[in-house]
Amino acid sequence: MLALGESGRYEFKRDAEAVSPKVLAALANWVALDPAREAAHLLVGVDEVEDTETGLVYGVPCGLPKGLDRAVARLQDMASKIRPIPVDVFIVEESVGEGKPFLRVEVRPTMPPHFDDEGRRQTRQGRSTRALTDDELLHVYLDREAGTFSARFRHTAVELRDAVGAVGAQVDQITDAIDRNIAQPLQELTSTVDRAAIAASDAEAAASAAGDDVANVEYLVRDLQCVVEELQGDSPESLVTRVAQARRRVWWAFTVDTWKRSSNRAERISLGLQNFLSTGIRLDSEHNSWELRVWNALLSDRNDQRGRRGTLKWWEAVTAEVDEFLANPIYQPPKLPDLRTELRTDLDTALDDPNSLTNQFKDRMED
Repeated sequence: MLALGESGRYEFKRDAEAVSPKVLAALANWVALDPAREAAHLLVGVDEVEDTETGLVYGVPCGLPKGLDRAVARLQDMASKIRPIPVDVFIVEESVGEGKPFLRVEVRPTMPPHFDDEGRRQTRQGRSTRALTDDELLHVYLDREAGTFSARFRHTAVELRDAVGAVGAQVDQITDAIDRNIAQPLQELTSTVDRAAIAASDAEAAASAAGDDVANVEYLVRDLQCVVEELQGDSPESLVTRVAQARRRVWWAFTVDTWKRSSNRAERISLGLQNFLSTGIRLDSEHNSWELRVWNALLSDRNDQRGRRGTLKWWEAVTAEVDEFLANPIYQPPKLPDLRTELRTDLDTALDDPNSLTNQFKDRMED
């Protein structure tokens, strides 16, 4: 690294004070632009020297006068100021026993594209930096979301397998029900058909008995199907899975609506919602049924917003409302208009006009 000199992959800094969030973000974005790249390297405590004969620049360790510990703390502090989350920095102390120790820092992206505390999204180009182009930003976002989708898909597959395992405890009961309510009647049906074939003289009666048995089996099959569907849909394990999926849909909708917003208010709402959605899901069917209805109502209300997206103000208000609903489950009371006044004022209009409060109220009762 010292011999190759500075490039997109390697950068030299004489001391830790020269390392800023801008430098670390640019290195991380440079790695994110190409899936074949694993890390960029930053050498701190290294001076640039130009060969007088060839003109090539190479690195020479100059040491860290303020000490390794202070330099490491400085690098970690700079990494923590990178948005949307800090980059991954792996720090190795080099030449510790040779009098001029320096740091080798491996920089990797975490949630690219990264930007510094001034909102600059930059990358390395040779020994300098430049702003990311629109095409590069789109490429990085697509790669990031593809990775997120893959991780979520794998997580969902694991949850589905767990849910199937939970339902497996009910398989023995379902098997017994099938044997008792389907297999045995089918055997009786077969026996009836055999008797009908042998007793040709009484074919009409045997056929009638067989028909009755077929009808009974059909009813039993439909009833058993309803029982199985109810077990799968309303079991505590199934409700937990459905609540988890509803929380994922809410988090995805919030991300789609607000990912461009970088204000303190947006960050506060994002952190609060993420903490709320990440809380454990109780194995409580009554509570989970209520929570599922609350999330579905939120998503339905979002679809009614302009452009089928919620504003930051809407998200702030609705998350506060959801928090209150889940803390104190209660159904909204019906609205009771002053029907007596309308009837006394104009009885004919109140009864004949379909848009009158009286008729609207009657329609709601019928619904």
